[in-house]
Amino acid sequence: MDKLSPAVMDAFRIYNRGIKKEKGHYLCTAEDGPIKVHITYESIEAIRMQHVIKEQLAESGFPWTDRYKLTRAAKPYIIIGRETYVATDYPGASETDFENEAQVLQAVRSLAFFHNAAKGVKGIAASSPLPDIFIRQIFELSQAGKQARKGSRMSDFDVLFIKHAPKAREIMEDAVARLAKTDYAGHYTNAIQKGRLCHNLLKEENLLAGDESTYIINFSGATIDLQINDLAALIRRYALRSSRLIPVSRLIEEYAAIHPLPQDSTDILYAQLIFPWSFMKLTTQYYSKKRNWTPNGLINRMETLLAELESYEKYILFQ
Repeated sequence: MDKLSPAVMDAFRIYNRGIKKEKGHYLCTAEDGPIKVHITYESIEAIRMQHVIKEQLAESGFPWTDRYKLTRAAKPYIIIGRETYVATDYPGASETDFENEAQVLQAVRSLAFFHNAAKGVKGIAASSPLPDIFIRQIFELSQAGKQARKGSRMSDFDVLFIKHAPKAREIMEDAVARLAKTDYAGHYTNAIQKGRLCHNLLKEENLLAGDESTYIINFSGATIDLQINDLAALIRRYALRSSRLIPVSRLIEEYAAIHPLPQDSTDILYAQLIFPWSFMKLTTQYYSKKRNWTPNGLINRMETLLAELESYEKYILFQ
């Protein structure tokens, strides 16, 4: 994408001045203001799905997304040769800084406003129920344990895994027990029936800190599910990436003041917060491939992760 083609410029009504090329995209000025143009490898169906989501959010009072700009043919994309181009609003905001308390609190409040607007969504697939996911992860942990012990010689990663797997399983079973004490099934059914949307990709790059609100962008992973999952994911990512931590109780209060939570939602939240997702992600990444040697990068990542999880557990459990 060395040069923006005239066909793309015409389709999105882009002025032939002030075009700025950045990594992976162009910043341009169109008839109705600044936009970002880039090639996408998502399917046309996925683009259309996200377009519907963003428009519905705007109609429901949450305009802080990267809405698609339509072409002259009234489509949220244009295909030139083998490449698909999209253009979105460009808010001019930067990624949320998890070391900035004000930006973190604003992101939590914006998430609550987003959830207020993100209901009644149709045509979006639902996520698997959380208890099913927990049970599957416990099974995968057991399978990884068998694989770690079956060779004649264990790798350094195998040794690390075997040492910490019992604690991981104990935490998993605790999460399952916590979830069993809630009306999760009722909440899940309600979410499906009311079309409650979960973003599922709440990373810093998808949370852009504006002056008045945090822009929530990139709905490629959106599903129908319990919206408390988004809050859990945001808190978990924040806790693993910040050295200046706001108490979990404060984050929940900020969120619930805008988007009220059912009585047992915090139990569902904490079941997700304590679950060793990162440990399992790295474990699956290692044991999903047949290896004759262990990349040093994976061992280093596991050692770093285990150190981070020790601090994370103290933050989550001692509130």
